[in-house]
Amino acid sequence: MLIKTRHISNFIEKWAPNATKLDYDNTGLLIGNSEKPLKRVHISLDVTPEVIEEAIQQKADLILAHHPLIFKKINRINEDQATGSMIRNLIRHDIDVIAAHTNLDAAHAGVSFELAERLELIKTDFLESSYKTRRLVVLRFPKRLRGEIEAVLNTTNLDTGWSEEEANVAVARFIYDEHRLPELKSKVDVAMAGSPYSIDVMISEISSSDYGFGVIGELENEMNGTDFITHVSEVLESNILRFSGDAESTIVKKVAVCGGAGAQLISKAFASRADAYITGDIKYHEYFIPKNKLLVDAGHYETEAPIIDKMANELRKAFPGLQVALTNVNTNPVKSLKDFKRTTSHKPTVS
Repeated sequence: MLIKTRHISNFIEKWAPNATKLDYDNTGLLIGNSEKPLKRVHISLDVTPEVIEEAIQQKADLILAHHPLIFKKINRINEDQATGSMIRNLIRHDIDVIAAHTNLDAAHAGVSFELAERLELIKTDFLESSYKTRRLVVLRFPKRLRGEIEAVLNTTNLDTGWSEEEANVAVARFIYDEHRLPELKSKVDVAMAGSPYSIDVMISEISSSDYGFGVIGELENEMNGTDFITHVSEVLESNILRFSGDAESTIVKKVAVCGGAGAQLISKAFASRADAYITGDIKYHEYFIPKNKLLVDAGHYETEAPIIDKMANELRKAFPGLQVALTNVNTNPVKSLKDFKRTTSHKPTVS
C-alpha cells in the first residue's frame, strides 16, 4: 500500500475528529500536500527549529505534532519571523505537518487517558463527559465519484473524515466553515456534473461517551500523599512539580488527571471525590483546595509527553510499512535548577 499524507490525516480523524477541537484551535494538515507519498513520519510534542532540523537529517516526510506550529494568526511568512522561518524551512525540505491538539485532548485513548495509564490508574473514565462536539457539514454523493469529490475538498483545505452509509453512497464530514461553504458548493456542482448529492449542516452539539476532557480513575492500591507525589514525579520525570495540600496526612486512592493546562477542571475533580488531581499550568489562587486533597502541577510538557509514544505506537500498528520515529529533542521550554549539572564552577559567588 502506498501511504500518503491523507491516510495519516484520515487515521487521526477516526481517532480524534477535528470536529471535536476547541474553537480557538488549529488542527489537521497545516503544511503540505494530502496526496504526497510518505516513507517516514517524525513525531514530536512541538514543532521547533531543532525538531525540524532533526526531521531533515532523518529524511522525514511528515511531522506529526500535538501542538500546532501555526496557532496564532500570522500575516507574513519570512525569515525574520520565527514561525515564518520554520514554515519556509519545512516547505524547502518538503516536510508536511499535521497537528492533533485539543481534538486529541478530547479523544478516548487520547492525552489524558495515556497520562492516566502511565500513572497506573485503573477503572478510568472521562472526568468531564458533558463535552459538546461542533457543527459538521455532511456531504452525501454517489460512491463512484469519490475521487472527484476528494479532489474538490483538497482544493478547499478542509480536514475531512470519510465513511460509507450505504453500498453506493459515500459520505464526507468536515467542520462547518461559513466562509468556505459557498465556495465548496459551487465546486461540488461542477464536479458532480448533474449527479445527485446533498450538503447538510449537522448540529452535533450533543454529549458523547467517546469525547470529553480529563480522566478519573483509581490506584490499584492506595498510597499516602508523600509516596504518591514521589510516584508522579518519578513516572513523569518532572523536575518542576508543585503541589498544595497536606501530603503527609492525605491518603490517595481516587485520582483525576488532565494533560496540559487543566486548571479549569479542579473543581470538577474534587466534586467527583478525587483525592488528588494532576495537571499543569496552575495559578497561585487555584492552589487553595479542600482539606485532605492534593492538587499537583507536574508541568504542561510533562503531563502531555506520554502521548508521543502513544501516537507512534498507534501509527505503527495502523501502517506497518511506515517508518515512525520519535524526536530526541526535549522541546520543553520550562527549565529548573535540576536541569543544570551542579559543578564547582557553576556555584554562585558570594560577597
